[in-house]
Amino acid sequence: TNLDVFYSLTDSLVDQINSEIPASEKKILLTLNLGQSYSLFSNSIKERFSKNGKEILEQPPDELNIPHVDLVLEGAGVEYGEMFRDGWFGTHYIQRYSTIFGNYLQTFSETGKQEFEITKIDTVKVDELKYLENESFPFTKGTIPPEPFLSGFAEPLIAIGITAAVIVLFFTVRSE
Repeated sequence: TNLDVFYSLTDSLVDQINSEIPASEKKILLTLNLGQSYSLFSNSIKERFSKNGKEILEQPPDELNIPHVDLVLEGAGVEYGEMFRDGWFGTHYIQRYSTIFGNYLQTFSETGKQEFEITKIDTVKVDELKYLENESFPFTKGTIPPEPFLSGFAEPLIAIGITAAVIVLFFTVRSE
């Protein structure tokens, strides 16, 4: 589903941030500013940091100087590219562009605030789009482009033309 793709994008983001944290640091102070629309990623982000060996603290202990990560997810969305067919009469496919973007501020690096945009591009069947999108989360839905004119109009004409030619040839050859 599109939601699963967004979970994998947030995992990639956490891996990117984690690669910048010194390996010796096992604890981080994490602040998530995901907004109401993207709050469903909160537990996934925390779990990914934990899987990478980081203990997440909610409140900073006064005596420790630990890395602080402030993560802001500004947006997420799905866009679809042009529709195409697999062969003459094959299934319609469409390219899917899933993107998350925002910024994060980390105290463990000299670079300070960093913008991020992570995109995943893949190809899905048009018939399966209704199963991939989630009505509860608008960012998982994209505008589906119309079927290309040529494949919607020319292919049936070609099929009718070939059928007519076969019938004409059948009766022409049979009568001789």
